[in-house]
Amino acid sequence: MRALRRLIQGRILLLTICAAGIGGTFQFGYNLSIINAPTSHIQEFTNETWQARTGEPLPDHLVLLMWSLIVSLYPLGGLFGALLAGPLAITLGRPTSKYCCIAN
Repeated sequence: MRALRRLIQGRILLLTICAAGIGGTFQFGYNLSIINAPTSHIQEFTNETWQARTGEPLPDHLVLLMWSLIVSLYPLGGLFGALLAGPLAITLGRPTSKYCCIAN
């Protein structure tokens, strides 16, 4: 009886690990596709903004560097947003915290 219980627990653990692995990789891939889909638009916007401020276009290697920084900082924004959502909801209440950070 004890061996059967261990076998069932082992299978449940294996299925849980597989589900978490597949679900986690799907979510990671989806997030990468969201940020990579508008690559050219964001790079053009960055270059146009730089040119409007300085009068000169941004060199190609610096456009790529700026794009790399944007992509690498994107998950950090999600992390900080997730960490702040709970305390904001507790402090301000859910209806108030939902609208506190939206720019008018």
